[in-house]
Amino acid sequence: MAVRLSDIAASLGVSEATVSLALSGNGRVAESTRQRVVAAANELGYRPNTAARALRTDATRTIGLIVSDVANPFFGELAREVERHAGELGYAVMLCNSDEDASRQDDYLLDLLAGSRVDGVLLVPASSATPGLRAAGASKAKLVIVDRPITVPGRGDAAKHLRALPTVRSDTSTALAEAAALLVTLGHRRIGVVAPPQDTPLGRVRTREIRDALVEAGVSPRSILVEAGDFRENSGYRATSALLEQRHRPTAIIAADGPMAIGALKAARDAGLRVPLDLSLMSFDDAPWLELLDPPMTAIAQPIPQIAGAAVDALIALIKGSPQHDPPAQQPVCTFVRRASCGMPPA
Repeated sequence: MAVRLSDIAASLGVSEATVSLALSGNGRVAESTRQRVVAAANELGYRPNTAARALRTDATRTIGLIVSDVANPFFGELAREVERHAGELGYAVMLCNSDEDASRQDDYLLDLLAGSRVDGVLLVPASSATPGLRAAGASKAKLVIVDRPITVPGRGDAAKHLRALPTVRSDTSTALAEAAALLVTLGHRRIGVVAPPQDTPLGRVRTREIRDALVEAGVSPRSILVEAGDFRENSGYRATSALLEQRHRPTAIIAADGPMAIGALKAARDAGLRVPLDLSLMSFDDAPWLELLDPPMTAIAQPIPQIAGAAVDALIALIKGSPQHDPPAQQPVCTFVRRASCGMPPA
């Protein structure tokens, strides 16, 4: 038998109206009361009837989430945390996977928006300034950009709308500074970077952030060697192989995401190198299985629950029409996780 609002109200000794307002995130209900209502709803197994609610209002109580690669552990965990946080606020989530394909991203984006199937969309862009994104900008769609920044040229209304969208990505500065300081303290002076694709804003931004941290720690810019991948394991293998084939190969490598870090580790082993005795290795992005490797891999961990929560909150604020002008980017802070994959360079 389905749990109703009246059942939740009876269990807490409050009115149905209070329960309804609390589950909709209405600011008229105290936060302590909202938390009690949400906890009781979860305990009783309440599931909102979104179809019936949509008939009564123009809202679907559903948000879209378009990720660039659901096979990437980072985005799998992000999707889980987005669904959890949205569910606590009474919203369902429709997940789409662009598979790093800009045209597929646009198909999903326009389908979700044009069909009024969702109230707004969280987008991890596979590419910037695509036709679909421009169309979404022209229609003043409710969008929040997650993890990967976008670059939008032009002066039209669509471009202005896209540039003003909330953007939620992590603050890497402190964690990267700690990572660079560790490598320099250990004695590394020639460092390779397996970078994201350089034709994307994220690729250029993340490469610059890593390079700046290394230079600030004392590494010569000419001793930072960059090979670009495409966020996939095979590209990490190819980029690392290219770095290791150089006459003066790096003694340490930073891979700019988890799958590419695994590709880098495979390339090092196939080259007969021992980590960390012959080559130090670290990953930007952490995952539970990185600490199960031999040796466990050092990583820069992104605060995925905080990223997901900030993104959902920003989108719901847009959906509810909260007054916002040029909303600032929100940047939860990364942490540096030292494990055993970094050591002193070989003599």
